[in-house]
Amino acid sequence: MSLFDFWRSIRERGPLLRRTNQLRLTPAQIRLLGNSEVRAVLQNDSMVSLLPPVGTEIFRCFTPASLEEIQRRQEAEGEEPKRRRNEQAAEKDPPKPDTHLEAGKPLPFIYGDPPPELLTTPLEELDPFYQSQKTFIVLSKGHILSRFNAESSCFLLSPSNPLRTVSMKIVRNTFFSLFMMLTVLANYFLMKFPESRAAERVFTAIYTSEAVLKVVSRGFCVGRFTFIRDPWNWLDLLIISTGFLTEFVDLGKFSVLVTIPRVMKIFTVTPGLKKTVEALLQSVRRLADVIILMVFCLSILALIGLQLFMGVMKHKCVIRHFDLLNSTTDYYDNRTGSIHFNYHQYISNPVNYYHLPHHHDALLCGNSSGAGVCPDGTVCLKAGQNPNYGYTSFDSYGSSLLSLFRLMTRDFWDNLVMLTFRAAGVLYVSVSVLVFFPTCFFLLSLLLAMVAVAMVEQEKASTSEDKRREEEFSRIVKVLMSREEQEEEEEASSTAALSQEHNSPQKKKKSAAADRGLEHAAVDEDEEDHRPARCAFIRLFLKGDCCGCSRWLKLRLSAFVMNPFFDLVIVICIVLNTVFMSMEYYPMTSSFEELLSIANLVFVGIFTAEMFLKLAALGLYGYFQVSWHILDFVIVISSLVELGMAAVEGLSLLRIFQLLRVLRLARWWPELHLLMKITWAALQSLTLVLLVMVFMFNVVGMQLFQNDYRDGVCRISADCMLPRWHMHDSVHTFFLIFRVLLGEWIETLWDCMEVSDRTSCVIFFLMVLVIGNLLVLSLFMTLLLSSVSYDKLTAVEGKVPNNPQIAINQTGTCIREHVLSLVGNRNHVDHQAVDTKRDDKKEYLALNPVTSDQLSLNGNHDDLSRDPLYRFSCRAPVAEAESEFKVPEDKEEKRLQCDIRADENHKENTPGDCCCDGCYRCCPFLCVDTSQGRGRVWSNFRRTCFLIVQHKYFEAFIVFIILLSCAALVFEDDHLQHRPVLQAVLDRVDLMFTVIFLVEMLLKWIAFGFKKYFSSFWFWLDFLVLDVSLVSLIFGLFGFSCPSLRALRTLRTLSRFQGTRVVLRGLSLCLGPMFSVLLVVMAVWLIFSILGVQMFAGKFLYCLNETSEETFMSTDVANKTECFWLMEANYTEVQWKNPKFTFDNVAMGYLSLIVMTTSTGWLSIMYAAMDVTQVESQPQYEYNLSMFLFFICFMISYFFTFNFFIRVFIDTLHQHRHKFGGKHVFTTKQQQNFIRAVRRWFSKEPQEPVPRPQNPCRARLFDLVTALLFKVVVVMVISLNMVVLMVETDEQSAEKEAVLNWFSFIFIIVYLAEFLLKVVALGRHYFSSRLNILDFVVLIVIIIGLFLTDLIEKYFISPAFFSVLRLARILPFLRLIRHARGIKVLLMGFAMSLPALFNIGLLLLLVMFTFSAVGMFHLAYLPRQMMIDDMFNFQTFGSSVISMLMVSTCLEWHSLLYGLTNTPADCGLQTTFSTESCGSPAAALVFFTSYIFLVFLLQIHLFTAVILETFNAMNPEDAEDAEDVPQVSCEPISNILHGKQEEASAVIQNDAEGTPDPSKISGSSPPTSCLDENPTESMG
Repeated sequence: MSLFDFWRSIRERGPLLRRTNQLRLTPAQIRLLGNSEVRAVLQNDSMVSLLPPVGTEIFRCFTPASLEEIQRRQEAEGEEPKRRRNEQAAEKDPPKPDTHLEAGKPLPFIYGDPPPELLTTPLEELDPFYQSQKTFIVLSKGHILSRFNAESSCFLLSPSNPLRTVSMKIVRNTFFSLFMMLTVLANYFLMKFPESRAAERVFTAIYTSEAVLKVVSRGFCVGRFTFIRDPWNWLDLLIISTGFLTEFVDLGKFSVLVTIPRVMKIFTVTPGLKKTVEALLQSVRRLADVIILMVFCLSILALIGLQLFMGVMKHKCVIRHFDLLNSTTDYYDNRTGSIHFNYHQYISNPVNYYHLPHHHDALLCGNSSGAGVCPDGTVCLKAGQNPNYGYTSFDSYGSSLLSLFRLMTRDFWDNLVMLTFRAAGVLYVSVSVLVFFPTCFFLLSLLLAMVAVAMVEQEKASTSEDKRREEEFSRIVKVLMSREEQEEEEEASSTAALSQEHNSPQKKKKSAAADRGLEHAAVDEDEEDHRPARCAFIRLFLKGDCCGCSRWLKLRLSAFVMNPFFDLVIVICIVLNTVFMSMEYYPMTSSFEELLSIANLVFVGIFTAEMFLKLAALGLYGYFQVSWHILDFVIVISSLVELGMAAVEGLSLLRIFQLLRVLRLARWWPELHLLMKITWAALQSLTLVLLVMVFMFNVVGMQLFQNDYRDGVCRISADCMLPRWHMHDSVHTFFLIFRVLLGEWIETLWDCMEVSDRTSCVIFFLMVLVIGNLLVLSLFMTLLLSSVSYDKLTAVEGKVPNNPQIAINQTGTCIREHVLSLVGNRNHVDHQAVDTKRDDKKEYLALNPVTSDQLSLNGNHDDLSRDPLYRFSCRAPVAEAESEFKVPEDKEEKRLQCDIRADENHKENTPGDCCCDGCYRCCPFLCVDTSQGRGRVWSNFRRTCFLIVQHKYFEAFIVFIILLSCAALVFEDDHLQHRPVLQAVLDRVDLMFTVIFLVEMLLKWIAFGFKKYFSSFWFWLDFLVLDVSLVSLIFGLFGFSCPSLRALRTLRTLSRFQGTRVVLRGLSLCLGPMFSVLLVVMAVWLIFSILGVQMFAGKFLYCLNETSEETFMSTDVANKTECFWLMEANYTEVQWKNPKFTFDNVAMGYLSLIVMTTSTGWLSIMYAAMDVTQVESQPQYEYNLSMFLFFICFMISYFFTFNFFIRVFIDTLHQHRHKFGGKHVFTTKQQQNFIRAVRRWFSKEPQEPVPRPQNPCRARLFDLVTALLFKVVVVMVISLNMVVLMVETDEQSAEKEAVLNWFSFIFIIVYLAEFLLKVVALGRHYFSSRLNILDFVVLIVIIIGLFLTDLIEKYFISPAFFSVLRLARILPFLRLIRHARGIKVLLMGFAMSLPALFNIGLLLLLVMFTFSAVGMFHLAYLPRQMMIDDMFNFQTFGSSVISMLMVSTCLEWHSLLYGLTNTPADCGLQTTFSTESCGSPAAALVFFTSYIFLVFLLQIHLFTAVILETFNAMNPEDAEDAEDVPQVSCEPISNILHGKQEEASAVIQNDAEGTPDPSKISGSSPPTSCLDENPTESMG
């Protein structure tokens, strides 16, 4: 099942689940199940496993007689000959337990409801599989089945023993489970107080008592279903053993071994959580393949980083000393009093390093080309430790692996790339980026795909189980109903024969039953009549029917509040109330603040009146039956309380509840309603599991590192104060865990490794990161694949309009009728008649047949779209057998025949009309006779132009010119003004490009005509780009430079590549639904923005000393007034400043929220919020920690809105999948041929085995090299080679380096010996395998790198890289791994997604190229601050691309806004380039947000393509889906040539390609394109 097929079935799962939960049989039907005939029919229907035991009683108590019966069965089975049992086992499958009667599941519906007295009582087995085994069952509340061992518990207590019976009743009792749950929760609470030893003893005693009860009721270990056989009971043993161990031994940090099992105890006492955890463990097992692949790839990348960048991070700028290079010169040092200069001591002293302002680490540099350069007065040397406390490096395998894992998780990876760029140079890092980034994307996409596959498989399993239950139930009911009909017929016949004997008693029974029914009804009426008067009055009062007056008023008000216009007015009031709340800003004038207060009073009065009107109209009972009324009631009451107690400090926050009134729009807004349903669906077991794990990590983190942060704080803080992120207390530990769950873990890990044990920190943080993100990802996928269907909801909402829509429609109808009455009905009728005739005429003309003769006589005034030849785009389907199984001679013959037909048809092609029909009617002189004179010359000229623009070489030339024009943008950088010759050349080239594109446009105008030219979107795009170029040239003549307009020429490439057009078509189809989602997201963000304004407006301001760039303490400067006193006292360095991102108004709040969701800038915003005190007061460090909850709530809302976004995106793909390429989305039809070829290549059978040589010596060598032991030895050698590479480190000793070199030489000898043995044994067959060819190439490269080390190192690349190539030999041996088959499927899925990734990646590169060029033109002179430095800027095209690459990951783009908010005077040098955008925050915000939004959409496309293709790869039933994708054919041309117009039109209309190529516009496609049958050509 593909993802689209599963998505289609989503809407069916909700009703199916509800139906299966309501399946029940009546007592009469259960009685019929004991009938032998019924059972025979059901046995023939293969449903014997569902049938209950034969007998009058289904549920029988387990007694000693039952145990004796089981023993007799076992003895009878033991006497049966073993041979007979083996024969029976060979004939049929061995018996298996019934899945319906598994322990922990509810009793199947077919058994009915057991008597209440049999609950928590031992019963005989219902499953035939266990009826011959010593087991019995117990049913608890909810009919949950539990299975026990019938052996004597602990060899002492039989099942009938009273002590064991009481233990079973206690263990299965609901109150006992509730007591244990409360005990676990109380233990959770007291975990925050580890010094309470008495409480720990009490909990240990309770857990011990529970375990004893379980052992007494189940037995300990002998037999099935005993205590030790359940893995969850191992957790109890661990809890008890560690609890008693702590009484005698101080475990220290190992006390977490006590905490972890006690936290996980909640899973054992909560059945829902237990099932969820078991499902998660099953999904983790499905991730084994991708985990193995991730570990292997990360190991390879870590070794590559180790070999390429080992030791480069230690190169830093050292302040130059006059005797720095001469370590033997004596001098007098004023600081040390020494006269001897120690070189190593000098460069090892961090004081002598050059630091940039506000940077803790020294400035890195490099001695290779493209590396960072040290400023004057410093020199680049290898000294000191690595950056970030020495943890950011590639000096060892561990540090390299940590860096690569950091790069894959994209946490602070921009810092890693910047440091590597500066230390190693652009060339090395560019090569590594091309290797690291795609591989990390490959691993992440496969991980997401496998998580989605695991969740879908679980959903499919549950759905199939529900379907099977429903089908079995329907078949059982059908059999039972037929049996009931037979019994009724038999009873009727017997009644007719013996009416005197049987009829009267039956009537008596029926009359007695009727009398009993009447008596019960009379009793009910009497009970209702004899109810107390106060109860009846209360009931009438709640319903509003206490008197006739109230009923009359209720009837009138119900009609009023149910009127559609009433809801419309309420919606308008909600919108206006939200608008007024969003108008708050800082600083507000007193008059405007009073205006907002009055408006608030008005809206509170309106909504209060609405509440009372609905209460009076519906009554209390009817009002509170609607959940929306309850929400409105809470909001109104909180508003009234806030107004009445406005002077009380703290109650002003009740105004926050008014923001929830925006959610009332979800009642009439389907998209917002769906988002709320998704949020409500998240309140399930998986969310509780996530919360439990967060609590566990919180407690474990405190126990492990609380004291370490207190003792080692001076290592991570200069003032020896705890930083914001630490684990010294519970609150900050929770903050840190939440930050790690957001994906930011590396910086806090560095702090932890500085203050505590490194191994413990790495294990703890990786566990939090992996387990937490796996749970978050599972929750995301669960919500995404839930049964809340988007298209189902919209369909329902579309069919039944809501009240505001009805009111708007009625209003529009009234206005329209009023306008028509003023204009006159006669004109309206006449217009309608004319329009009807015109439509009938169009329909009549459309049905007229057109022959080929008429086509040739129509001249140039015919509509080109009526000609099926011109509408043909030469992409019609063809049978797969013709395209895939033709021999080369037949294919070549077909090409020649198609070429002949194309040439014949090309002579008959005529261009379309120049203008539209209206132009010909208005200007008759445009009609020219093309059969003679100048008209004929004009017609021939147009034909010539038509042939030119349709020629493939012309199109190739235009594509080449477009690429050249894009390449010319690279040279228009900051240094162009100093290169006058290059600038003159670029000006001439730009003029030449413009002239060529102008000629192209004129030729296409003449060839296609204005009508056809301007009916294509792609031609419109070319036209607008050319207009922009012409305007730029004209402005240049007058001295106005518009370099950014030239960057738009890259848009011409969009229409030239079919793959990008497919992706753009997908984007265009998604724009509508995405816009709806964007409105919902903006509505949700509006709530948080208004809330932020009410909480933080005017509180982010602070007093700053600009000289030292330090903020004053609140004890020194308390507020704005004191800061201004300092400023007035001529302290020029003092400034009262506001951060860049604040909540002073709703617009700034939106900007802050955007920064919070798309970059790491949310930390600075959160820090400012946690330090706020009062308006215009100096912030105080962590004064208000509760403000962190605001950011937690917003991040959670972002999680749900993102889930909603992805849901709508996938639903749009599902609805329009035929326009995206069917199952293979974002691919062209030719690329789908490539996908099928990839599937066949991965799925094909192994090649024929190599024949064994006849020579005895070669035969022995052949047996040796083909033996499994030989392959295992080779794999072990390769693994040992990997280990040898892993132990290599920077600055290792000479002895270690010599040993490693000898090992490397030995490995080369071994590989060479293996190669020689295989060549001698296999002969020429050695090179028939691709894997052997790979081995040979790798061996040659290694040998070359061994002997040409010096030459390669000097002119090419580091020879250390060649040692990494040895690891490529391990790839062929992945098939020996147990999970190699699953890895093969993963690789196949990713390979199948390559065409789609190519198309999306090409568009992504084009977007990055365009924005980089625009940034180079406008942002070249940003000041050097924050992220902008000498290497990362917009002064050259290369640095601009690197900067935009950083922005693509949405990490530090907010740093660029700091420079863009400055004035033009702060932008550096003033040149001919425009520096106005340097001080334009609005333009910069539009620039970056548009880029981030486009990149975000394309990245979603990338991951979606991999996920969908992974689903397709894991479906073997879809292996032969070639018929789903049509292929190229010239059949429509032959149909047209033979006069088969209808067949050709049918083929053309079935073409699902979509938007035509502008060079092959509909109606004028060149027949030569039929020759394009190479599926790989569309890749480029």
